This record gives sequence, C-alpha cells and structure tokens, in this order.
Amino acid sequence: MLRGEADYEIIAVEPASCPSLTRGVYAYDFCDTGKVCPLAKMYTLGSGFIPSANHAGGLRYHGMSSIVSELYDQGLLKARSVEQTEVFKAATEFARVEGILPAPESSHAIKVAIDEALTHRYRLFRYGRLPEIQ
Repeated sequence: MLRGEADYEIIAVEPASCPSLTRGVYAYDFCDTGKVCPLAKMYTLGSGFIPSANHAGGLRYHGMSSIVSELYDQGLLKARSVEQTEVFKAATEFARVEGILPAPESSHAIKVAIDEALTHRYRLFRYGRLPEIQ
C-alpha cells in the first residue's frame, strides 16, 4: 500500500467502551495513568480515562499504539468500535463453528470479520454473482 502496488482495506477494531481511534484525539499523552512514562503521540482518550467497570478483557488502555495511530492518521487503515455483548456473541458463534475458544481481544476482530463477510456476501447475492443459500 505504501508503494502504491496494492489497495487493501485494513480495519482496526476496538471496544466501544475504550474508543481511542474512533473518538480519541491525535496528541501527545502519557502512556500510563500515573504520568511517569514519557509522552507518546497517539490517539488517546486522555491518560485519566477510566473505562466502565464491566468492561472485560485487556482492552482497557486509554490510547492506541503510536504506529497504529500514525497509520490511522495517514488514512492507511480504518477503525471500527464494537459493543462488548456483540463481541461475545460472535466469539460464542465462532467457538461453536470452529471449535476454538478465542480470547476477548481476538473476539473483537472476529466480530468485524463476521460482519464484513456477511456484508460482502449480501452484496454479491444482491448483484446476482452468488447463489442463494438453500
């Protein structure tokens, strides 16, 4: 993509309760809530941000990595936030179909992968390029 040789759609997925890319600002912020670590440029909700107590998984951080933030700022990837209950429904479906129990963090990507597959399947069917499922 950087060399202009290909055009991919890369989607960064984050929890709706910690939406640093989709609702944060691109600024220098502390990497920790104690404000001891050096400043880093990132999409952030602010180092004082505290997610809701019922938010599960390891995705509680107030910011996004500097590299992902830079790629998002340059428009090389998109971001989508998803609700926790929908994520766990997708993880349950994935576990039943594939026999693999995904971690909460991976389940966010699984949710959007399922959504994208269904969206593109619908588009193909709508334009007569895919037979209807029997």
